[in-house]
Order: sequence, then structure tokens, then C-alpha cells
Amino acid sequence: MEQTFFITSGARIGKLITSSHSVEMILTDGDLFRLEGDQRLTTILCVEGRLWITQPGDVYDHVLEPGMQFIVNRSGTVLIQGQPEGRFELIPPQPSLN
Repeated sequence: MEQTFFITSGARIGKLITSSHSVEMILTDGDLFRLEGDQRLTTILCVEGRLWITQPGDVYDHVLEPGMQFIVNRSGTVLIQGQPEGRFELIPPQPSLN
């Protein structure tokens, strides 16, 4: 599955992106990261700092501290913001074995 990532306001990429490997991002000074399209089952793992996450149709916003993760469960744009800074890993859905 091909992943499409958009960066707003200067987020920096820490690893090269491929469709089957994880991606590490660093958000500083409240930078906003947009995860576009149908990214259901993508895991957002907070590595350092604090993250705020919101997704379409979800009545709750999610705040992650280091070691916490969030699995995208809705289609559409997912917003991730450093609060005020955060480092996270995006882990694409793993193919099923059956």
C-alpha cells in the first residue's frame, strides 16, 4: 500500500519513506503534520515529547506521551501536532498473512 504524507510548517523527516517501512518525524514549535487519504490501521507511536492527534468524525482528540500509540481507524485527513514538540514514528499497516 502506498503512503502519502504531507508536511506543514517545517516538520523534518528523520528516515527515508517507503511504502512498507516506518517513518520517523520530528515536530517542533507546534508544527502540524497532515496524514492524507485512507490511512486506517497506520500506527502513530510517540517516541518523545507530546503529540495531539485528531481524525475526521472522531468526537475525541487524542494526546500521546512517550511510549503511547494511536491506530488510525477512520479515513480522511489525520492531523498530528507537537505540543509544543514531539517525535513520532508512523508504522504502516502490516499485510495480513492469510
